[in-house]
Amino acid sequence: MDEFIKILTDNLPTPVLIILALIGIILFIFKDNVIKKFKSFKTNKTQKKDTSKKISKLEYHRFFNICDVVESKILNMHFETHKTLDKTKTKMMHTLIQLKCKSMKSRFGALLLTDGIDSWEHLKLQHTFKTTLGNVVKEYNQAALLTYISWGISHEDAEFLIETYEDYRANMVEGFVDSIDSVLMNKDYVNNFDKVNTLMELCCLAIFVIPRDVQSSFESVNGRFAKYNNLMI
Repeated sequence: MDEFIKILTDNLPTPVLIILALIGIILFIFKDNVIKKFKSFKTNKTQKKDTSKKISKLEYHRFFNICDVVESKILNMHFETHKTLDKTKTKMMHTLIQLKCKSMKSRFGALLLTDGIDSWEHLKLQHTFKTTLGNVVKEYNQAALLTYISWGISHEDAEFLIETYEDYRANMVEGFVDSIDSVLMNKDYVNNFDKVNTLMELCCLAIFVIPRDVQSSFESVNGRFAKYNNLMI
């Protein structure tokens, strides 16, 4: 090091040496600020890189596999009334969850591929996510209601079963909606990709417990639908 300094002092003009010395003194005096600026630069660079993540990549999120797994589990579930297979209630349960999984995959799949979603401000993302969730519920409930009625089940009974299921899931849905607000308002997330990815993981949790909720909610309607078993032959 001493040799290097000697070479510089022997070969550089005096004015240049003075300038270098001043720069060295300034850097030494403000070294803490320089270090902070350097760290800030590295952080900004990392964040800039993170924002390159595209939400469209989430079209392969495990959410879609979870929907398929839950649907398969539901199709293997059956209900009995007085120790006899309740064909109507079982088929109604299978159909409701099949329609639900179909709607979830379709609606959320479309949301992830929406143009410009990566740069949406949080209020728009919040509104759209909640709207998508609401549309999913309306879509599969309406489809289930029309399907049940087409089988010959009364409007009152069809609506009763759907409402029983939704009432049982109400706390889960309410907690999920609160989580949407919490995640999208959280400034610790670098970008929309991280926020939406987190919300999709929360969706996975809500979907994973569907078989448990189905078992409890459908058993609570007892044998109300056994009178329709002749329609299921």
